[in-house]
Amino acid sequence: MERVAFESTAIELYASRSSWDATAADLVRTMLERWGLVPGAAFVGGEAASVLHVTTGDGIEAVLKVGFPHVEAVGEAIALESWGHGLAPRVLRQDPWTWSMLLERLRPGTSLRESSLPTLERVRIGSDLLRRISATTAPPGIPTVTEIAGHYLSDAVARLDDQHSALVALGALDDVEHGLAVLENLAASDSGTGFVHGDLNPNNVLESQGRWMVIDPKPMAGGPEFDVWPLVTQLGDLRDLEHRLAETGFTADRTVLWGIARSALDVTWAVMDSRPATEAVRVLRAWMRLSGA
Repeated sequence: MERVAFESTAIELYASRSSWDATAADLVRTMLERWGLVPGAAFVGGEAASVLHVTTGDGIEAVLKVGFPHVEAVGEAIALESWGHGLAPRVLRQDPWTWSMLLERLRPGTSLRESSLPTLERVRIGSDLLRRISATTAPPGIPTVTEIAGHYLSDAVARLDDQHSALVALGALDDVEHGLAVLENLAASDSGTGFVHGDLNPNNVLESQGRWMVIDPKPMAGGPEFDVWPLVTQLGDLRDLEHRLAETGFTADRTVLWGIARSALDVTWAVMDSRPATEAVRVLRAWMRLSGA
């Protein structure tokens, strides 16, 4: 069965993540009953979905994911199906109205972050998956990097007045403003047509029977350089950032610019969420050094 975009009108039903949280348990119970699933243990650590192990009526072990409706994930099921078996888990069932999917269970499911492989080998694995993903043309209906980055930018700029004192206290106001200016230029100039995972952090790359696959995409159409930042930043020490970047094989100049832009966004998100932002500022400055800024 061909997978479709999740119903975008569902996004309008929830003014915030907390409003969705209040209904998530009921949605999960509804899908368990509708699809005749026996619930198992819940996954922990996710931020935009309720995910749990389940067993189907046929005794097949699978994963139920009921997602929080948000614009970046509208095409998640389409992306997983398009990448096909071997790059992503199979989507066994989908309900676009409740943002629910029944997914193939990956075993052992060890993440790239948890893997004991050397850091550079893990970077190469993630980069190879990104190349294979981005080599496919995004189908109609997938938002573009330009659209999503523009959305991120407008929200970040709107937050700046409220965050001004916090960013000054961090000594990061000029750096963040520079990063957002870079983001504006990138959003206006991206013309790639391949798939972008959208959230290729090391926790979203899992091993399954000797192969590595991606999960939890926020799919977009655009250039793959957008996706390098979390992979390179979150695997290893910042002091070795340039070496890891070279291992990816992607165009260095544009990848560094996306690193600056996405790091600046991360600082604004940390301040917005009242999280310690010192590390996010340190990451931003590490990427800026790579550009000579």
